[in-house]
Amino acid sequence: MMIETFSFLGIHLSDTLLQMRRYLSHEFELKKVGMKFEEWIQILPITKEEGLNQKQLSERLAKDKTTISRMVDGWVKKGWVKRIQTREDKRVFGLVLTGKGKLIWEKGLPVVRDADQIFKKNLSEENEKELYMILFKIQSSLQFSETKNVPY
Repeated sequence: MMIETFSFLGIHLSDTLLQMRRYLSHEFELKKVGMKFEEWIQILPITKEEGLNQKQLSERLAKDKTTISRMVDGWVKKGWVKRIQTREDKRVFGLVLTGKGKLIWEKGLPVVRDADQIFKKNLSEENEKELYMILFKIQSSLQFSETKNVPY
Protein backbone atom coordinates (compact mmCIF):
# COMPACT_ATOMS: atom_id res chain seq x y z
CA MET A 1 0.00 0.00 0.00
CA MET A 2 1.47 3.33 -1.04
CA ILE A 3 0.92 6.26 1.32
CA GLU A 4 0.33 9.63 -0.28
CA THR A 5 2.88 11.73 1.59
CA PHE A 6 2.17 14.93 -0.33
CA SER A 7 -0.69 15.73 2.06
CA PHE A 8 1.39 15.65 5.27
CA LEU A 9 2.12 19.12 6.63
CA GLY A 10 5.27 18.01 8.45
CA ILE A 11 6.76 16.66 5.24
CA HIS A 12 6.03 19.90 3.37
CA LEU A 13 7.54 21.97 6.18
CA SER A 14 10.57 19.70 6.39
CA ASP A 15 11.14 19.83 2.63
CA THR A 16 10.80 23.62 2.63
CA LEU A 17 13.22 23.94 5.52
CA LEU A 18 15.72 21.70 3.75
CA GLN A 19 15.54 23.83 0.59
CA MET A 20 15.94 27.04 2.61
CA ARG A 21 18.96 25.63 4.45
CA ARG A 22 20.56 24.52 1.18
CA TYR A 23 20.06 27.99 -0.24
CA LEU A 24 21.52 29.67 2.86
CA SER A 25 24.46 27.24 2.98
CA HIS A 26 25.28 28.09 -0.62
CA GLU A 27 24.97 31.84 0.04
CA PHE A 28 27.23 31.61 3.14
CA GLU A 29 29.90 29.93 0.99
CA LEU A 30 29.43 32.35 -1.89
CA LYS A 31 29.61 35.42 0.35
CA LYS A 32 32.56 33.96 2.33
CA VAL A 33 30.97 34.64 5.71
CA GLY A 34 33.71 32.79 7.59
CA MET A 35 31.51 30.07 9.07
CA LYS A 36 29.04 27.63 7.60
CA PHE A 37 25.35 28.39 7.83
CA GLU A 38 24.85 25.35 10.09
CA GLU A 39 27.42 26.77 12.52
CA TRP A 40 25.79 30.19 12.31
CA ILE A 41 22.33 28.87 13.12
CA GLN A 42 23.69 26.74 16.01
CA ILE A 43 25.37 29.79 17.57
CA LEU A 44 22.09 31.72 17.39
CA PRO A 45 20.92 30.75 20.92
CA ILE A 46 24.15 32.19 22.39
CA THR A 47 23.55 35.49 20.59
CA LYS A 48 20.05 35.62 22.07
CA GLU A 49 21.07 34.59 25.59
CA GLU A 50 24.73 35.22 26.35
CA GLY A 51 26.02 33.02 29.16
CA LEU A 52 23.93 30.02 28.13
CA ASN A 53 25.59 26.84 29.38
CA GLN A 54 26.17 23.69 27.31
CA LYS A 55 23.23 21.85 28.88
CA GLN A 56 20.89 24.70 27.94
CA LEU A 57 22.37 24.85 24.44
CA SER A 58 21.83 21.10 24.15
CA GLU A 59 18.15 21.57 25.02
CA ARG A 60 17.69 24.52 22.61
CA LEU A 61 19.30 22.67 19.69
CA ALA A 62 17.89 19.24 20.59
CA LYS A 63 21.36 17.69 20.42
CA ASP A 64 23.01 15.30 22.85
CA LYS A 65 25.65 16.49 25.33
CA THR A 66 28.54 14.82 23.50
CA THR A 67 27.67 16.50 20.20
CA ILE A 68 27.33 19.88 21.93
CA SER A 69 30.64 19.41 23.73
CA ARG A 70 32.47 18.66 20.47
CA MET A 71 30.74 21.52 18.72
CA VAL A 72 31.62 24.04 21.46
CA ASP A 73 35.22 22.75 21.59
CA GLY A 74 35.46 23.48 17.86
CA TRP A 75 34.06 26.99 18.34
CA VAL A 76 36.54 27.65 21.14
CA LYS A 77 39.43 26.45 18.96
CA LYS A 78 38.28 28.74 16.14
CA GLY A 79 38.12 31.64 18.60
CA TRP A 80 34.39 32.26 18.14
CA VAL A 81 33.22 31.35 21.64
CA LYS A 82 34.72 31.28 25.11
CA ARG A 83 33.62 29.51 28.26
CA ILE A 84 33.10 31.68 31.32
CA GLN A 85 32.77 30.18 34.79
CA THR A 86 29.36 31.04 36.31
CA ARG A 87 29.05 32.68 39.73
CA GLU A 88 26.25 30.37 40.85
CA ASP A 89 28.13 27.12 40.24
CA LYS A 90 31.88 27.06 39.59
CA ARG A 91 31.48 23.72 37.79
CA VAL A 92 29.24 25.24 35.12
CA PHE A 93 30.53 27.38 32.27
CA GLY A 94 28.48 29.91 30.34
CA LEU A 95 29.14 30.45 26.65
CA VAL A 96 29.81 33.90 25.23
CA LEU A 97 30.80 35.03 21.76
CA THR A 98 34.26 36.51 21.41
CA GLY A 99 34.85 39.67 19.40
CA LYS A 100 35.88 37.49 16.46
CA GLY A 101 32.77 35.34 16.86
CA LYS A 102 30.49 38.40 16.95
CA LEU A 103 32.09 39.86 13.81
CA ILE A 104 31.70 36.66 11.83
CA TRP A 105 28.18 36.05 13.13
CA GLU A 106 27.18 39.61 12.21
CA LYS A 107 28.65 39.09 8.74
CA GLY A 108 26.00 36.41 8.26
CA LEU A 109 23.09 38.70 9.15
CA PRO A 110 22.83 40.49 5.77
CA VAL A 111 23.06 37.13 3.99
CA VAL A 112 20.13 35.82 6.07
CA ARG A 113 18.24 39.10 5.59
CA ASP A 114 18.69 38.94 1.80
CA ALA A 115 17.64 35.28 1.73
CA ASP A 116 14.57 36.16 3.77
CA GLN A 117 13.52 38.61 1.07
CA ILE A 118 13.84 35.87 -1.55
CA PHE A 119 11.84 33.43 0.60
CA LYS A 120 9.03 36.01 0.97
CA LYS A 121 9.05 37.54 -2.51
CA ASN A 122 5.81 35.86 -3.61
CA LEU A 123 4.00 36.59 -0.34
CA SER A 124 1.84 39.61 0.27
CA GLU A 125 2.13 41.36 3.62
CA GLU A 126 -1.10 39.65 4.62
CA ASN A 127 0.24 36.22 3.52
CA GLU A 128 3.35 36.78 5.61
CA LYS A 129 1.32 37.69 8.71
CA GLU A 130 -0.87 34.63 8.21
CA LEU A 131 2.18 32.41 7.78
CA TYR A 132 3.70 33.65 11.04
CA MET A 133 0.40 33.08 12.84
CA ILE A 134 0.11 29.56 11.45
CA LEU A 135 3.71 28.73 12.40
CA PHE A 136 3.08 30.13 15.88
CA LYS A 137 -0.01 27.92 16.21
CA ILE A 138 1.96 24.84 15.11
CA GLN A 139 4.75 25.64 17.59
CA SER A 140 2.19 26.18 20.35
CA SER A 141 0.56 22.84 19.58
CA LEU A 142 3.93 21.12 19.78
CA GLN A 143 4.82 22.83 23.06
CA PHE A 144 1.42 21.91 24.50
CA SER A 145 1.84 18.28 23.46
CA GLU A 146 5.31 18.30 25.03
CA THR A 147 3.90 19.47 28.39
CA LYS A 148 1.47 16.53 28.27
CA ASN A 149 4.48 14.19 27.78
CA VAL A 150 3.39 13.26 24.30
CA PRO A 151 6.50 12.59 22.23
CA TYR A 152 6.76 14.28 18.87
